[in-house]
Amino acid sequence: MAVAKATEEKVRLSLDIPQKVRDQLSVLEGKTDAGSMTEVIRRALAVYDLVVEQQAEGGSIIFKHADGTQETLRIL
Repeated sequence: MAVAKATEEKVRLSLDIPQKVRDQLSVLEGKTDAGSMTEVIRRALAVYDLVVEQQAEGGSIIFKHADGTQETLRIL
C-alpha cells in the first residue's frame, strides 16, 4: 500500500540574479537529474545547510580529489 506524502506549504519567491548565475543554474540542471532550476536551488541549499551545521559543530567537509589531494571546504 502506498503512503501519501505530506504536502508542504509552498511560497513563491522572486529573485533578481545576474544572467551568469541563471546560466550556472541551467548548466547544473543539465548535468544532474534535478529536472528544474528550483530543484537545483533546493539541493544546493541542502548542501549549504549541511556545511554550515558541520562547521557550527566544529566539524568540516573535506573533498578528496581524484589525484589524492584533499581540500577542506570553508564557508563560515
